[in-house]
Amino acid sequence: MLSACGGGSNDLGPKQAPPPVDGGGDGGGDGGEPEPEPGEPRIFSFISFNEEADTYDWASRCVDACSATAALSWNAGEQVLVANPQWASDADQLDIVGSVGEISDMETSAARIWVFVPAAYATDGKMRIHLVLGNAQGLKGVSLGIRPKAGWNRLEMWEMAAGTGETVMVGDVEAIDYGTFAWHDDGFTLRNINEIGVRLVANGKAPEVGGQLWLDNVTLTPASGTGPLIVDKDDPAWTVMDATPAVTVQRDDTGVYFEPTAGDQKLVYLLEGPVDLVGRSFDMTFTVDQAFKDSGADVQPIIQLNFGSYTGEFGCYVGNGSLTPGVPQSINCATDNDAFVAEEGQNIRVGLQVKNQPAGRLTINSMQINIVSSSDTGPFAIIPSQASVDSGAWGNDNWQGLAGAPTLSYDSESGALSIAPNWQATDSNERTIMYLAADGELPDLEGATVGVELYLSDYYFTANPGMAVQIYIQQNGGSYTGNWGSNIALSDGEDLGNGWYRFERVMEDVPTEPSALRVGIKLQGAGLTTREASADPILLRRFTVE
Repeated sequence: MLSACGGGSNDLGPKQAPPPVDGGGDGGGDGGEPEPEPGEPRIFSFISFNEEADTYDWASRCVDACSATAALSWNAGEQVLVANPQWASDADQLDIVGSVGEISDMETSAARIWVFVPAAYATDGKMRIHLVLGNAQGLKGVSLGIRPKAGWNRLEMWEMAAGTGETVMVGDVEAIDYGTFAWHDDGFTLRNINEIGVRLVANGKAPEVGGQLWLDNVTLTPASGTGPLIVDKDDPAWTVMDATPAVTVQRDDTGVYFEPTAGDQKLVYLLEGPVDLVGRSFDMTFTVDQAFKDSGADVQPIIQLNFGSYTGEFGCYVGNGSLTPGVPQSINCATDNDAFVAEEGQNIRVGLQVKNQPAGRLTINSMQINIVSSSDTGPFAIIPSQASVDSGAWGNDNWQGLAGAPTLSYDSESGALSIAPNWQATDSNERTIMYLAADGELPDLEGATVGVELYLSDYYFTANPGMAVQIYIQQNGGSYTGNWGSNIALSDGEDLGNGWYRFERVMEDVPTEPSALRVGIKLQGAGLTTREASADPILLRRFTVE
């Protein structure tokens, strides 16, 4: 990921450093207040480093064959985690990572870290910073990287998804499916995430270039809405099923409980549709008493359709031998079964049932169902489709009447706009691609971060380097007033070869009368080594506005 975020100075005393603010994602924050703990959407984990104890579970480690180190400390004045890398070579990779309470499911969710970078790194222009996530299986995923600027830089991922790790075709180019990550270990999933941090990649940076890096406001949050449903013991949707009327739902300070008298009796929460639990999970803590233990009965946590086929997930079995009376037992139960979808008027039961001949009491102390329940899906996004391409919503803006205009089409396999740049037409160095928004469609662009995700093949990094990207907005009428950012050279990017890259810029002094209704990019080809008709196409997956 290439980012236009950052700002500030590295020559600052205590409490002078501009703390990260959430002002549209520009990573600046000159003199602003620290980013507050988010209220909505609900966070899974938030680490503010306001106390020294917040730093205790953080450590540094070298990646692969590496001799670099990084001393970690707490800056009480700035209330940040301080990392002071000591680089050994220009190929070092360092992870600065911390433990978080294990999160059962981060699929489609979001993660964010702010990193303050001194000017020496930005001036050198080599080091790259990535988000890194780890799960309880010890597997890692690494995000696309940014070239940091001096000051605060925001690293984040939205709508995270792990890939298959298999080779796929993106247009005519082979690539490995890493989902929304730049790379991850084979078998990596977003289940049971227990570690987050940053990966610092020297990327040719001279070892003597260094200085303190600050980390702050680490956030893990659902990309959509209120996050996991934490089920209260007093919720009326708790019920006993497949039991006699004498077996009822009961409650006390420890939770919701029942006293089962036969096998297969159930204490469950009825989750009303419409709801989709495919690939989701629930976490539960339950306790048995001495009479239940002595009965020899087992406990089987379940997710089960309460209609139709009554398909269920029964793999989270807890045998009697694993039960200790009075001691809470914690489980996580997940399902990938495609059947776990309930429509309006249907429900899914989530809870437990007993096996064998039980006696005594079985209490559910706590339970959360790891779903997302809001339609708020993060940044405003413009995503190409066959319909929008056919309707002319995507244009190539060849207003000069020159031959050098890109050819646009929709690539259904990658779900992206395919751009054939036609570089062989040398009467213009620019290739302009834009989305023509309807009146009122775009959110307020003043101060917003506009990002674009492009698939670039190795052709533009090694075979024919020299291209740059410019993000712009423009009125779609009147004087066609525009707002153009500086060119972002691909040589600024980490040489990952074939892959998805993200470019960003912050919008300031946005035209308002009429409002800016075009969002686009200009591919700047003046620096290309050659202008070939056979140049690889470029894919555009989305614009985001936040």
